Amino acid sequence: MSYKSIAATLFTIALGASLTACSGADKPNKTTASDTTQSAQSTDIKAKAVLIYADWCGSCKVLDPKIKAARDMARDMGDVPALDFVTLDYTDKDVDAFYAQAKAAGVEDAVRAHLDGTIKTGLLLMVDLDDQAVLDVITKAQDAQQILFAMKDAAARS
Repeated sequence: MSYKSIAATLFTIALGASLTACSGADKPNKTTASDTTQSAQSTDIKAKAVLIYADWCGSCKVLDPKIKAARDMARDMGDVPALDFVTLDYTDKDVDAFYAQAKAAGVEDAVRAHLDGTIKTGLLLMVDLDDQAVLDVITKAQDAQQILFAMKDAAARS
């Protein structure tokens, strides 16, 4: 099995877990560093896709099928970006718990800087782990192809 095939399979699994959370099918558990699923070897991962989620979020419900379509396109093309996926759950509107999840996932600085004191759900942030910078923000306004491009771009830029 080629490296691309393995990476594509792992990406599909990781993104699928993230998308299940956004769809509200199963409420995700609070994220910890050990909950993240890697899509390639840990030494290759330099970016994370961070879903800011709440089960009451209408934007999450719109974004969900678009992310699923992006996942399907990546799998079909065999060109899967090397990203970790993590879901930060804000369902309970507990700010401290939300940022504790971000810290455990290794993205607290980037998330705090981007949100600037106001937590907004229904976003998929592409975060560079080395610089703790948000490389791109995915919203419900983007289509599947734009989402896939943003994922690939974040993986390439980090």
